[in-house]
Amino acid sequence: MGGIQKAALSLARGLLQEGHDVHLLVLKGRPELTPPAGTQVHLVDFERQARQTPTGLAYHLLARLVLKPALPGTGFIWPGWSVSRRFKRHVQALESRHGAFDLILIRGQGAFELLWNYHDPRCWQVVEGPVGGPGNHRLARWLYRKLYENKRVIAVSRGIADLLAKRLERHHVRPQRVTVIPNAVPLQSLAALSEETPATPLPTTPYFVHVGRLSSVKNQALLLQAFARADLPVELVIIGDGDKRQSLEQLARELGVAERVHFLGQQTNPYPWMANARAFVLSSKVEGLGLVLIESLALGTQCVVTDAPGGIREVLPAAQTRLIARPSVESLADKMREALEHPVTVDPEWAARFDERGIAQDLLALLSS
Repeated sequence: MGGIQKAALSLARGLLQEGHDVHLLVLKGRPELTPPAGTQVHLVDFERQARQTPTGLAYHLLARLVLKPALPGTGFIWPGWSVSRRFKRHVQALESRHGAFDLILIRGQGAFELLWNYHDPRCWQVVEGPVGGPGNHRLARWLYRKLYENKRVIAVSRGIADLLAKRLERHHVRPQRVTVIPNAVPLQSLAALSEETPATPLPTTPYFVHVGRLSSVKNQALLLQAFARADLPVELVIIGDGDKRQSLEQLARELGVAERVHFLGQQTNPYPWMANARAFVLSSKVEGLGLVLIESLALGTQCVVTDAPGGIREVLPAAQTRLIARPSVESLADKMREALEHPVTVDPEWAARFDERGIAQDLLALLSS
């Protein structure tokens, strides 16, 4: 249900609408969202496959019991050898049945690590957020080179591209090329989804809404503290789940706002709540792009956000920037008051540049560049 999966499926839909064949390969687990009709889905756990052969099992045990402990921080290197090799064979098998692929996209840090040894001139790595990985590890340069040296990279925002450049320059790692293409949003379907009747009734009183994984990065603790400080005649709807839910519910009780804060958990369709809210509030410490902000604008809902590294300022038009808060309780509370007392009138066309068909065309332009 996260942004990477939503963006991947929106891009698949845009490519299908442009008349292309689309294959989606899932390296672990199953899609939590339904891929668009026409997408050919492959569920292949290469790591598990490798462990099912005697040689592969022996290698797995050697890597886990000897190499990984001896060289902490290098854990992704060892399974990446075999996964990359198996992935290459799998792509070749698919091409023998379906014809050659024009583009191969690898999305997200976990996939980069599993496929670090896959090299193909049609391959691009899509960086969705701040660069994770080795950090200050003593072998950091070697490890970052495995992940990014001579690779083609798509960053979902200029802010993320800049963060990536700073990290890699520090370790003298040079990608072959870095370009910026935002994630796609299914704008045409959002309006219809927002008109569906939700399983949990909408509040009958004014409310603010937040949608996101309940985690330290999304920083809902700051959201709750600012909501309590603002002391506004509105309720707060929080949609999403995660490892911080219990502590956030406890914090709401400690702040005395539990009766006005509604934790709805994960919702397949959050758009009725987003479309009818007085404002969407985002308190993240960092955002790769901010798909939920684009969705809110498309539904005509103003956004109150904390200023954070990444792509937030690239999403919000000038009229919305007055509702960007400093990452503090007082500033976010002030902007929530401002949104209620002096709301921004949102033009849904602000989101048009992120339409899935347009983003698909930007991606296809890589073929001739």
